[in-house]
Amino acid sequence: MKRSLSHSSNNSSRLGGCDDEDDSNRPHNHKKPRTDRVIEEDDADSSAKTISLGENVPESEKWVVTRFLGKGSYGSVYLAVSTTKGQEDSLPSEMVIKTCDSKQASRLKKEVKFLLHLKDNPYIVSYYSSVMTKDKNTEEMLYNTILEYCPGQCLAKALEIHRGRGLRLKDVKQFAAQILVGLKYIHEEEIIHCDIKPKNIFLGADSRAKISGFGKAMSKGSDEYGDGWGHRRGTARYMSPEVMGDMVLDYGADVWAFGCTVIEMLTAERVWGEEVELDWEDWVALIGDSDAVPLVPDDLSNEAKDFVSKCLQRDPAQRWTVDSSDIRLFVALKKKKKKKKKKKKKKKKKKKKKKKKKKKKKKKKKKKKKKKKKKKKKKKKKKKKKKKKKKKKKKKKKKKKKKKKKKKKKKKKKKKKKKKKKKKKKKKKKKKKKLICFDLR
Repeated sequence: MKRSLSHSSNNSSRLGGCDDEDDSNRPHNHKKPRTDRVIEEDDADSSAKTISLGENVPESEKWVVTRFLGKGSYGSVYLAVSTTKGQEDSLPSEMVIKTCDSKQASRLKKEVKFLLHLKDNPYIVSYYSSVMTKDKNTEEMLYNTILEYCPGQCLAKALEIHRGRGLRLKDVKQFAAQILVGLKYIHEEEIIHCDIKPKNIFLGADSRAKISGFGKAMSKGSDEYGDGWGHRRGTARYMSPEVMGDMVLDYGADVWAFGCTVIEMLTAERVWGEEVELDWEDWVALIGDSDAVPLVPDDLSNEAKDFVSKCLQRDPAQRWTVDSSDIRLFVALKKKKKKKKKKKKKKKKKKKKKKKKKKKKKKKKKKKKKKKKKKKKKKKKKKKKKKKKKKKKKKKKKKKKKKKKKKKKKKKKKKKKKKKKKKKKKKKKKKKKKLICFDLR
């Protein structure tokens, strides 16, 4: 059965809910050697465990908790709003509060120690304060660390959104360069992070990548570190071969984990995701004992492949260190130029353009023909209308002429009648005169 690639959670927030993971996946079936081991077998989403907002909520006059962000291996994480604006010990308007039982706060206190040492670096999550509060329900004392809130979510959540296609190359270059700058500063301070991975990279309001999650970190000059032997700490998926197999810890472990993180940014798939579901012994065999390395995407330039592969050298002596020259090399990362494919694409584009042009020409011709036909039809209609109008006019004229003729005829008839009447009258008069003359004789 293939391993699930989902990092999703119903309880974790879109706005930076990722943090340290649950240690419940540690191996239990074998005896622990007398060595330093701080391991997470896998970085499965620990926030899948349902937790009510009312459990171990840190309450204080200095803040108001607004949202539960998730649960990590060292405690619960909340988003809070400050209530101390304008005061001397004022906190930022929004902040992240990591809280746990004060009896189990050793890891959080250790993280605070490293954050204080690395303060005021723009590529590391800022630490503001530590406060003890009392849980009203259990009356237990809670240890709370107040950290910078990064509204751009953790990198793992961003990769979840881009699953199957990876981040834009521009963003990969930007985030990788910023992580390298942060790592360079950490290593200059003789600190090994021990747990670089997308869930421990947060994106600030200005889309700047910031390193977090110093709970497993180790100071190289400390008594705890010693000569570097006997340490196995980190998340199995991102652990380097020398840490997993020989239990030797040095700066190279962070460079290996950084290389894995770069691959995840480019692909948005989990590193070693092509492997079937692995238990602890499988992880040791795969990373610690075999010659395997994580798959590097094929569509990268030779320079980019060289960079990533040098971050993932199994021999730590051959692996690149974090310095400015490496950063400059990585910023030049480009996609591989596939000439043949590009030529084919160009030809296809040209053909498509020609076809489009032909279609456009045909469409234009058709439009022109249609326009001509329409014009002709319009002209014909106009001619017909004109003819009809002329005919009507002619008819009207004829009618008028006929009427005039009729009137004239009538007038003539009347005149004739009048003339006839007059003649008759005259004849009658003449007759009368004759009669009178005859009588007189």
